Amino acid sequence: MLTNSVLIVDDEAPIRLFLRKWLEKTGLEIREAEDSDSALAAMEAVPAGVVFSDVQMPGRDGLWLTAEIRRRYPHTAVVLATGVTTVPPSVSLRAGVLAYLVKPLAQTRVMAALETALRWHAETVTAGPSPDDVGDKLDDWLDSLAEL
Repeated sequence: MLTNSVLIVDDEAPIRLFLRKWLEKTGLEIREAEDSDSALAAMEAVPAGVVFSDVQMPGRDGLWLTAEIRRRYPHTAVVLATGVTTVPPSVSLRAGVLAYLVKPLAQTRVMAALETALRWHAETVTAGPSPDDVGDKLDDWLDSLAEL
């Protein structure tokens, strides 16, 4: 199902507030969670079309959350953000992430990542991939963008 909502997952309230202010201007429904467990609870209530998640959080990290979202909600696009560069973008992209942002976040990069994520979400919903082939479709889609 195509959804016009974004879930922001970050243990730092100021980061969630920043992202909320930027993303609310798009007219999308914006929800927040402070950790992976509350993010999955929010997704169970109403799945989001896009999830913006921090990588490093107390408890389960953003890479774990990404794997769970890929498994449970294959049509949801994921954007990861982090203050450290220890997770190379190539690793994150292979884990099912459409964009990888390094903090401090720049509004132009956040909005570009959102546009990419929304487009991917709409295309996967329209194409209707099964949970088993979402990873392959994501890789194909990312490869097609690289060719542009």
